[in-house]
Amino acid sequence: MAVFEGANTGTGAGAAALDPGYGQRADSREVAPLARAGAYVSLAGMCLGVFGVILPHPESFDVRAMLLAQASTGLYAAFFLAFANRVPMWLVRLAPAMGILQVTAGVYFTHDPTSAFSLFYLWPCFYAFYFLPRIDAVADVAFLGLCYGAVMVVMAGSGQSVDAGSGTLTYQFVVTVGSLAVGGLMIHTLRTRVNRLWGSLSSAARTDLLTGLVNSHGINEILTTEIERARINSHRVGLVTVNLGGLRQLNKELGYEAGDEVLRQLARMLDESTRRIDTVGRTGAAEFMVVLPQTDEHTGFLLAEQILTRMRRAYRERGFRLSASLGVAVFPKHASNVDELLQATTAATNAAVALGSDRVVVYSSDLEGAIEGEGVSTPGEGRAQLGTVLSLAEVLDLRDERSSSHSTAVAGYCEMIGREMGMSEQRIRRLRLAGLLHDIGKVGIADSILDKPGPLSPSEWDQVRRHPEMAARILAARELTDIREWVLARHEQPDGHGYPRSLSGDEIPLESRILAVAESYDAMTSERPYRPAMSGEEAITEMGRYAGSQFDGAVVDALVRALDRAVAGSAV
Repeated sequence: MAVFEGANTGTGAGAAALDPGYGQRADSREVAPLARAGAYVSLAGMCLGVFGVILPHPESFDVRAMLLAQASTGLYAAFFLAFANRVPMWLVRLAPAMGILQVTAGVYFTHDPTSAFSLFYLWPCFYAFYFLPRIDAVADVAFLGLCYGAVMVVMAGSGQSVDAGSGTLTYQFVVTVGSLAVGGLMIHTLRTRVNRLWGSLSSAARTDLLTGLVNSHGINEILTTEIERARINSHRVGLVTVNLGGLRQLNKELGYEAGDEVLRQLARMLDESTRRIDTVGRTGAAEFMVVLPQTDEHTGFLLAEQILTRMRRAYRERGFRLSASLGVAVFPKHASNVDELLQATTAATNAAVALGSDRVVVYSSDLEGAIEGEGVSTPGEGRAQLGTVLSLAEVLDLRDERSSSHSTAVAGYCEMIGREMGMSEQRIRRLRLAGLLHDIGKVGIADSILDKPGPLSPSEWDQVRRHPEMAARILAARELTDIREWVLARHEQPDGHGYPRSLSGDEIPLESRILAVAESYDAMTSERPYRPAMSGEEAITEMGRYAGSQFDGAVVDALVRALDRAVAGSAV
């Protein structure tokens, strides 16, 4: 069993035996089992050789020389065992040749080229055919023939050999070398067949028979590989889960053959919608996954939207009442390993299903919390409306990578300020949700205005000033009445110079004043196309200058205390 150490993981001697090209690309972890296998073979040969000398033997044997030859074999084996983890592959590939030389020395010291000692040639020969590439094995057999022929010629010419006619030596040479070559080729052929069978079984274990895509086992393997590669290269890996809804009903109405055809068509559609470096797999009865190397959440979201659009069009044309829920998660932003990434994309997909299906959801702990009841427990139509609003908020953050996660950051600052001001947990949850949705009205403002480096024109400024009212219309669900009012008033100022209703002082809801401070702080400390980011201290100083006029001084003070507390906590 030691010879096949590492075979269970697809590496080591077992892997080499099943992979003809193994020798060209093996790394140190894969070479070690080969080195150990060669050492064990050599030790076994040494033991048999020593027994051959100790037991009754022909008088022609040079016992001292043969024992020295066996000792050299033992040293060779000990070296490979001791340094197995550091032995280079080229040295392992030379091992059969070294074994052939040792056997040749043993044959020479028997002074009888026809002795049974020549059977030891079998060991390095079969090792080469089993563990090494075919070209190495053929070269070793040729070298064996050269060495064996040379020792026959030398002994016959020097008179050291026991009496044997030239015909006998020729016959012995042809039978020995020919048998080893044929036996080695048989081993190579068997290895090739096992390799093909192993490949077929491995492929079958990783392939979904209906669609021809990789299955969940295959997706896990590929995802593990891509994440390890991403760790090394500091890249990102996206994962999209596609959950097909309505398939069970379609199977009942049209039969399972129709359902299977839908799954095959979806598999082809997903494969056509992705890049060559991506991997599409079927991981459940009505679930597919797409592994996206070197992909952030923005690209993953856009791809998922493209897939959803194609699915809607295809099913509408065929008259199928099917829906799709897509979840997107990204390593390392949303997860630090494979299991966490799978959990994140599953949570995003479940959120999409809970929000009414036919949508794409990018994983977010805040989004998940809102759906699971973070201040919201609205069934039916109200829940679907909330899902639409939250999806719009996601789209807004994904419009520009430079402002990515702005809503999440504002929600976090709102929570910090709310806790500092002694709000109840329920009120803080609502305030955090308002932070997620505060910029929802900007979906109606062109990117050219939002990213304009210079001053806005009067007409452009008018569009910007109307976005709180746009937000209020979007947040029209009954379950969001309080949040709608807070978002609508977040640009009002204590001195009455804000918009859209010129409220002042306590006329402005406290939550709106908190939103204004949280949003301004995050905006000031974030880089924009038209200005660099401020430091936290610079932003606080700037806000302090306008406390009482543009900002509520008590809210600014609460933010300062919350930030100080956070810094002190991180220093502990």
